[in-house]
Amino acid sequence: MTPAIRKILLPTDFGPSSERAAAYAGALARRLEASVHLLHVVEEPLPTRGARNVARTDTSRVSEQRYHDRCAKLAALAAATVQHHTGRITLEVRAGTPADAIVDAAIAYGVDLIVMSAPTGRLPNLLMESVAERVLRAAPCPVLAVRQSGAARVYGGKRVA
Repeated sequence: MTPAIRKILLPTDFGPSSERAAAYAGALARRLEASVHLLHVVEEPLPTRGARNVARTDTSRVSEQRYHDRCAKLAALAAATVQHHTGRITLEVRAGTPADAIVDAAIAYGVDLIVMSAPTGRLPNLLMESVAERVLRAAPCPVLAVRQSGAARVYGGKRVA
């Protein structure tokens, strides 16, 4: 039995490794005639306080500008990486914790596959999991983590591709 991949979720942080994941997802979507849902998650900062403990009033204006900037970036990414794609492409900017928002979007859209960038750190971070690792643990569908480079890495004395 071959699983059908008709809906792909492509979360992005607009970094170099996300560009490679986007190119991969675009090529995969073209080949499978799948729809692509591009997602960017904005982590909302806690309200900051001024010297007199007065909340800043421009927070909503800054958030709205950030939202429009990210929508424009998603549109540019869609045009650049999912070009010549005849399937449906949707764009969304969500606020929240990245891993949680990605999993929530996967559930809401009923995606068959999440294509995202893999962690890029050289040393394992013992205090904090990567977003990709958290998504991998909680996702309702397969997750394809695309690394920025094709170089092999060595973990625990074993070479892995």
